[in-house]
Amino acid sequence: MAHPADPAISDWTFVRRVLIVLAIGALALALWVLSDLLLLIFAAVLCALALRALTAPLINATGLNQAVALALVVLLIVALCAGLVLQFGSRLSDQISYLMQNVPQALQSLSHQLDLGSVSKEVGGSAIGALAARALTIGSSIVGAVAGFVLVIVGGIYFAASPGLYRRGLIALVPERWRAAVTSTIEDSNFALTRWLRAQLIAMALVGVMTGLGMWLAGVPSPLALGLIAAATEFIPIVGPIVGAIPALLLASTQGWDLTLWALAVAVVVQQLENNVIMPFVVGKVVELPAAVGLFATVAMGLLFGPLGLLLGYPLAIVGDVAVRRLYVREALGKPVDIPAERERHANAEDAAE
Repeated sequence: MAHPADPAISDWTFVRRVLIVLAIGALALALWVLSDLLLLIFAAVLCALALRALTAPLINATGLNQAVALALVVLLIVALCAGLVLQFGSRLSDQISYLMQNVPQALQSLSHQLDLGSVSKEVGGSAIGALAARALTIGSSIVGAVAGFVLVIVGGIYFAASPGLYRRGLIALVPERWRAAVTSTIEDSNFALTRWLRAQLIAMALVGVMTGLGMWLAGVPSPLALGLIAAATEFIPIVGPIVGAIPALLLASTQGWDLTLWALAVAVVVQQLENNVIMPFVVGKVVELPAAVGLFATVAMGLLFGPLGLLLGYPLAIVGDVAVRRLYVREALGKPVDIPAERERHANAEDAAE
């Protein structure tokens, strides 16, 4: 004979489930509210990876401990930046001022010539138009941008000084049965991001130099400032080079269409060299993210989180790719899957062992 269910137990079970749902909802809301902070933390992690990549050769060559090598690298970076400012600061300031004065006028003139006003009205209500509008507000809050930059740098130094401490704390939050998989995912993501970040820094430097020289040879005004803009926007793959070429094209358009074509030729040649020579040579096959996936992931992050999401969309896509391959396809579905970072990390370990 079946016994009737205890009403008290049933009520408690229902209340517990409701509380769990509410707790999950509150956690999701908190993560959404703190999304900018979480993105800054991720940016600080990228900064830490860059610092550790710079300290590793110094440690291998001199035998210094991590803290001393990190301090030396930070001091060298500060000295290099100070030297560049002293050497090129006044010239760069003049060229940036020239850009600020002439690019808006060139854009307004081009808008009148091509009747872009009606197009902007059509695009303005779309998601892409919203992304463009939000991207143009990157410099709207100088104080906030500077504070975020300082937070990323300081946080990156702390992360680089004691990476194991923060990694162990993160893994401790994961259930025991998932810790091995999560640890491997973090290691693969770390390896892939380090390789990609090193390639991006090299590409930024080379693209900035090639763009500046190319624009100078073509006769485009303010080549130093244009090279700096090209280097900075190169950090955002796929979307960034297009954005970085716009000021050069607008500035060249004020001097005539012939110069505009030369500026376009410089931008295309530089990007072809970056896409087909620099990045494949430095990254290798550690990041096999399809171009369309990287493009839409970057745009999606920009739509969700604004300029900061656009800036960090591609490296987040790299982490997401590693996590999906390992945690979902391999662990949850039980299917074999190739993880490029894992494959190359193991190959490097075997080479080092030999």
